[in-house]
Amino acid sequence: MKGKARLLMVLAALSPLCLQAQGIADIIKALRTAQSYTARATFTVTLPSRDDDVTYRLSLAGTPSPADTLSPCSYLLQWELDTPSGPSRGWSSYFNGNLYAYRDHRIREYHTTWDPSPFASAKGSRTTGVQRTTQFVSLLPHYLADELTAMSADTLHTICPPQPASCDGTDAIRIDTRMTVNSETVQEKSYWFDSATLLPLRIDTESNPGSITEQSISVRYTPTATPAEVPQTEETLISLFPEHFEKYRESNFSIENLRGTPLPTFALPTATGERYTHHRGEPFRAPTVIALLDPSTSFSPRIVNDLRTAIDSSPTAADIIWAVTGTDTDAAENTAPGLRPGEHLLINSSSLARDCGAASLPVILIADTSGTVRKVILGYTADLPTLILQSIALLTPTD
Repeated sequence: MKGKARLLMVLAALSPLCLQAQGIADIIKALRTAQSYTARATFTVTLPSRDDDVTYRLSLAGTPSPADTLSPCSYLLQWELDTPSGPSRGWSSYFNGNLYAYRDHRIREYHTTWDPSPFASAKGSRTTGVQRTTQFVSLLPHYLADELTAMSADTLHTICPPQPASCDGTDAIRIDTRMTVNSETVQEKSYWFDSATLLPLRIDTESNPGSITEQSISVRYTPTATPAEVPQTEETLISLFPEHFEKYRESNFSIENLRGTPLPTFALPTATGERYTHHRGEPFRAPTVIALLDPSTSFSPRIVNDLRTAIDSSPTAADIIWAVTGTDTDAAENTAPGLRPGEHLLINSSSLARDCGAASLPVILIADTSGTVRKVILGYTADLPTLILQSIALLTPTD
């Protein structure tokens, strides 16, 4: 018996890469094909600078979507965090090129039919689209499969061969990984998978070990017997969270339908380095024109001139918010030079355009003093000054 054990040890030592590839391949396959996956989990963050840990309670659900090129699965993620003012809760759901995320009394949504750019990944990367960077999505088995696959092909990562282990009394398989940059270990990660199902049981991550920025994350999974429903339509998702959609939905991704609704919340930097913040439902001191502009288009300077001409001719005073995309302050200042009283120049305004549902720019919004959008003008038109004058004239104190 001892001789047989020694032989197995010798064979393992002679072919570790073979054992590693076979074991990881089996785990990746099981993770990628997990059907109707449902689990609860705790996600605990430990920082040396804090006396107490931060712990999220999670509910995870996912089902593979092999035909979807944007995500390996459709999912519904729910989280809860205790705070001094009470539990904070949120959720995210992705299916068929649609992503919805709720937190802080706000629903943000993205749709490929409206704007595919937020879903795009940088060349050579699979982790930059909003559907792939949503909080906690990396904990789903289908995304763990992608993570292990990427590690296996990355020379910065070292993956130890899978080893038998125990995880809270359950027979498991453990995989240890290390990420090294310039001969310095920047991350160590250990995974435990159920030896019977090959689904995750625990993940421990040490980032920047031994440095002042050290951070530890521990995830412990508890599989649940009852599969959770993963929405495949907006109607199904609304039925799960009707109150959230009724109270906190800010964008239905069609800017034409923004008329008659409060301008979405935004907080954007000004060209002078300050911050301009507007909360949904907050009033303006005067009727306000919001010009969503791309500084690279030839229409922008003409729009600026036309809007100023209209405001100068209007018997009703009105303010202007120049909301310019991009982070180039010089480009923004060249687009709307020489700010005048009642004007605000904001940069990096793509998020506002997205939340308003603007599929293309320029777009002009006219809001009354209650902060409600009363007019939406798409694109550039030669009679823009007249449209602006007429729209402002129609705003009465009772609007």
